[in-house]
Amino acid sequence: MGHSNFLKGVEAEIEIEFENPEEAEIVLGSIKPEINGSPSDRTSVRVNVHDSTLKIVIDAQDTASFRASMNSYLRWIKLSQEVINLKDDYLDDQN
Repeated sequence: MGHSNFLKGVEAEIEIEFENPEEAEIVLGSIKPEINGSPSDRTSVRVNVHDSTLKIVIDAQDTASFRASMNSYLRWIKLSQEVINLKDDYLDDQN
Protein backbone atom coordinates (compact mmCIF):
# COMPACT_ATOMS: atom_id res chain seq x y z
CA MET A 1 0.00 0.00 0.00
CA GLY A 2 1.45 3.35 -1.06
CA HIS A 3 1.62 6.51 0.97
CA SER A 4 -1.17 8.93 0.16
CA ASN A 5 -1.33 12.56 1.07
CA PHE A 6 -4.78 13.48 2.36
CA LEU A 7 -3.86 17.07 3.12
CA LYS A 8 -4.32 19.20 0.00
CA GLY A 9 -3.59 22.53 1.64
CA VAL A 10 -3.94 24.58 4.78
CA GLU A 11 -5.84 27.83 5.21
CA ALA A 12 -6.29 29.85 8.37
CA GLU A 13 -7.63 33.24 9.41
CA ILE A 14 -5.99 34.97 12.33
CA GLU A 15 -7.52 38.08 13.89
CA ILE A 16 -5.58 40.28 16.28
CA GLU A 17 -7.36 43.03 18.17
CA PHE A 18 -5.35 46.18 18.96
CA GLU A 19 -6.11 48.97 21.41
CA ASN A 20 -7.16 51.34 18.64
CA PRO A 21 -7.41 51.57 14.84
CA GLU A 22 -4.25 53.68 14.56
CA GLU A 23 -2.17 50.95 16.19
CA ALA A 24 -3.60 48.32 13.84
CA GLU A 25 -2.76 50.53 10.83
CA ILE A 26 0.79 51.10 12.09
CA VAL A 27 1.35 47.36 12.41
CA LEU A 28 -0.13 46.76 8.95
CA GLY A 29 2.22 49.38 7.51
CA SER A 30 5.21 47.82 9.22
CA ILE A 31 4.55 44.33 7.83
CA LYS A 32 3.40 45.45 4.37
CA PRO A 33 6.89 45.07 2.82
CA GLU A 34 6.87 41.45 3.99
CA ILE A 35 3.46 40.86 2.41
CA ASN A 36 4.55 42.29 -0.94
CA GLY A 37 7.91 40.52 -0.92
CA SER A 38 6.86 37.03 0.15
CA PRO A 39 9.53 34.65 -1.16
CA SER A 40 7.42 31.48 -1.09
CA ASP A 41 5.37 30.33 -4.04
CA ARG A 42 3.77 27.70 -1.78
CA THR A 43 1.98 30.27 0.38
CA SER A 44 -0.24 33.27 -0.22
CA VAL A 45 -1.04 35.76 2.51
CA ARG A 46 -3.68 38.49 2.66
CA VAL A 47 -3.71 41.08 5.43
CA ASN A 48 -6.20 43.83 6.11
CA VAL A 49 -7.43 46.05 8.92
CA HIS A 50 -11.00 46.70 9.98
CA ASP A 51 -11.37 49.12 12.88
CA SER A 52 -8.90 47.85 15.51
CA THR A 53 -8.61 44.33 14.13
CA LEU A 54 -5.77 43.08 11.95
CA LYS A 55 -6.84 40.04 9.93
CA ILE A 56 -4.33 37.67 8.34
CA VAL A 57 -5.41 34.94 5.92
CA ILE A 58 -2.76 32.35 5.14
CA ASP A 59 -3.31 29.83 2.35
CA ALA A 60 -0.51 27.27 2.04
CA GLN A 61 0.10 24.18 -0.02
CA ASP A 62 1.50 22.23 2.94
CA THR A 63 1.83 22.38 6.71
CA ALA A 64 5.53 23.27 6.66
CA SER A 65 5.03 26.39 4.54
CA PHE A 66 1.91 27.29 6.54
CA ARG A 67 3.78 27.04 9.84
CA ALA A 68 6.72 29.06 8.51
CA SER A 69 4.45 31.85 7.25
CA MET A 70 2.34 31.96 10.39
CA ASN A 71 5.40 32.09 12.65
CA SER A 72 6.98 34.83 10.54
CA TYR A 73 3.88 37.05 10.52
CA LEU A 74 3.23 36.60 14.23
CA ARG A 75 6.89 37.39 15.00
CA TRP A 76 6.77 40.57 12.83
CA ILE A 77 3.52 41.67 14.47
CA LYS A 78 4.93 41.05 17.95
CA LEU A 79 8.04 43.06 17.10
CA SER A 80 5.92 45.94 15.76
CA GLN A 81 3.84 45.91 18.95
CA GLU A 82 7.00 45.99 21.08
CA VAL A 83 8.27 49.03 19.18
CA ILE A 84 4.93 50.81 19.68
CA ASN A 85 5.10 50.01 23.42
CA LEU A 86 8.68 51.36 23.64
CA LYS A 87 7.57 54.58 21.95
CA ASP A 88 4.62 54.91 24.32
CA ASP A 89 6.83 54.26 27.36
CA TYR A 90 9.34 56.84 26.15
CA LEU A 91 6.63 59.46 25.62
CA ASP A 92 5.18 58.72 29.06
CA ASP A 93 8.61 59.23 30.63
CA GLN A 94 8.96 62.59 28.87
CA ASN A 95 5.74 63.92 30.43
